Amino acid sequence: MSNRLVQLELFHLYLPFRGKFTHSAAQRSGTDTVVAVALLADGTVGFGEGVPCSDVTGETIESVFYNVADTLAGSLARVEPKSFAELLDLADQLPFTNEQGQIINTARCCVELALLDAYGKYFGNSMSSLAGWLGFGGFAEGGGLEQIRVSGVLDGTNRRELARRLRLMRLYGLRDFKLKMGCRNDQENLDFLYRRLEQALRRQKVSLRVDANGAWDIDTAMAMSEKLTDYQVCCLEQPLAVDDRSHLFTLAELSEIPLMADESLVSLEDGQFLLENNLVDFFNIRISKNGGLLPALRLAEMAAGSGLGYQLGAVVGESGILAAAGRHFLQMVPDVTFTEISYGTFLLQEDIVDQQMRFGYQGRLRPLNRAGLGITVSRKKFAKFTTAPPRKIHLA
Repeated sequence: MSNRLVQLELFHLYLPFRGKFTHSAAQRSGTDTVVAVALLADGTVGFGEGVPCSDVTGETIESVFYNVADTLAGSLARVEPKSFAELLDLADQLPFTNEQGQIINTARCCVELALLDAYGKYFGNSMSSLAGWLGFGGFAEGGGLEQIRVSGVLDGTNRRELARRLRLMRLYGLRDFKLKMGCRNDQENLDFLYRRLEQALRRQKVSLRVDANGAWDIDTAMAMSEKLTDYQVCCLEQPLAVDDRSHLFTLAELSEIPLMADESLVSLEDGQFLLENNLVDFFNIRISKNGGLLPALRLAEMAAGSGLGYQLGAVVGESGILAAAGRHFLQMVPDVTFTEISYGTFLLQEDIVDQQMRFGYQGRLRPLNRAGLGITVSRKKFAKFTTAPPRKIHLA
């Protein structure tokens, strides 16, 4: 039977958290996410997800729906690949901007992952086979999933809650920690966290990095980069706002702490600019932010080929669909320094996939080997968190 793509269906889901998550840009009790469902003529179904972040890519739930229907669907009207490689060539050509030049990475990610999942199932290919198609020799030996451990991400909450979360993370064996900064109680939180981790930091049993989410000006960033050395911080993530590029040159030259780009790393062009000007030491790659699994792999290839470090980050509150894509990334990409994926029901009240997708003891992650993304989406859970009727886009 034909494998022609006949329909895309878009769902707006709200996934509530177990508690509040706070950083400099927002305080959240849940996350709004878009799930795209791709339907093939033979009944095969694939799932993709994107979490819009208006403060990063400028996208909203409404813009994702619009751009899938208005920009992306037009290139999908006659999709009927003869092989998985042919499908990858097509997915790789999906646009990153709309006709107005606006970024549509979240919309692209939804569609790309849904296509990869559906046609991976149809052709019997796991997502981890993408490394061979990409053709980057550095990924030939396979990824670092067995070696990588998920980091404990601590938000800018009050000290009592910070102490509780840190205690639970230490009991669970986590060894890498990131503190969200850019909040009013930054110094108090940093002092407290350092006192609790000082001995382990000195013995190099744990690591500590901080993330300002672009909340600092250049004077604050310079002062903090000097001060953070006393706290044995190994990396400072996104200290300056995205549009403060001129000061980033100054900070990159004078900072005593290695710098990581996150919000300022949205596109492949951003990555090239950061590399050419020697502005950062690490890339924070996030599959939804960067437009899907294929561009995320290309950013990792770019960083690896230039000697930069890189981590696989996550959008707060992403479901098991994006977590599965992240695991396949780690199964393909070696030498990932840190990862923050697969929090699952540590953060969410309930996930929408049948598999247990949260990380295990010590932050370990299990591989996924089934065709497509390797997960099964629970229709019952899916319906529970859908906020409005879906939008159907007929393609045949």
